[in-house]
Amino acid sequence: MPHADGITFSFGENWQSFLKHVSKEAIEMALADTREWIPDVAGRSVIDVGCGSGLSSLAFHLRGAKPIVSFDVDPRSVAATRSIRARAGDPPDWQVLDGSALDAAFLTAFAERFDIVYSWGVLHHTGAMWSAIANVCRLVKPGGLLWIALYAKGPLYPRHLALKQAYNRAGRFGKWYIERKHIWWYMKQRMRSGRNPFTWNQRRVRGMDIWHDILDWLGGLPYEVATVPEVEAFMQERGFLTRKVLPSDEGGNHIFLFQRRDEGT
Repeated sequence: MPHADGITFSFGENWQSFLKHVSKEAIEMALADTREWIPDVAGRSVIDVGCGSGLSSLAFHLRGAKPIVSFDVDPRSVAATRSIRARAGDPPDWQVLDGSALDAAFLTAFAERFDIVYSWGVLHHTGAMWSAIANVCRLVKPGGLLWIALYAKGPLYPRHLALKQAYNRAGRFGKWYIERKHIWWYMKQRMRSGRNPFTWNQRRVRGMDIWHDILDWLGGLPYEVATVPEVEAFMQERGFLTRKVLPSDEGGNHIFLFQRRDEGT
C-alpha cells in the first residue's frame, strides 16, 4: 500500500524475499564481514538497529555475541529477523523487537547497555538521519563500538533522489522497467570486463545478492547522505573516536567504526 509520503517500497518485504533463498555462502560472507571489522565479539553485547533480514544479527550470534537485541520499524523486517532467529533455534539471549531509531522513549531502556551498536545502511532512511545517529550514540557503553554505514554525499544526490521517487510512484510495469534497466547496466559492466553477463546476480559483501540490493537501492526512501568529514565531526562532538573508515563513491555507503571514549578520558 502507498505510504503517506509516497513510499510504496517495503524493505521488510524485500528482506523476506531474500531470506527465501539465503544460502550458507551468504551467511559465511556476513560472518567474514563482522570478523574483518570487529575481530572479537564473543561474550559482548550487541544491538542491531534496523535489523532488516536479521542476517547480521545471526552472524553476531554465531560468533558468540550475547545478549543480542535486534529491532526494526518495519514489521516485515521484524518478521524476517524472527524467522532467521527461529532457524537458529530461538536462542534466549537474542531478542527481536519492533522499534524505531527515532523513538527516544523506546531507546531509553537500552541507554549505554551495549558493547557493540550496529546499524548498516539504515539511519539515512529514517527521514531524520542526524537525530537517528545521535540517538544510537546513546546506546553505546563507554569504551564500546559503533559500526554504521551511511550513503555517500555527492553531486548526483538530486538525480538519485528523483530516481527513487520515480520508482516509488511507478506502477507494477514501471517498477519492472526501471529494475530491468539496472540489471542491463550490471550485465553491460560484466561484458565490458570479459565476464559472463548472465551471472550478474552475485553475492556482495555481507551476503546480499545484487538483485535484492537493486530493489533496496531503488526503493529506499527517505534518503539522506553525508560526507566522511561531516560524520566524523558529528561523532567527535559526542565523544567518539574514529577507529576505521571505508569511504565509498557516491551511490554507495561510507562505512565507519567508532569507539566511545571511556569515562574520565
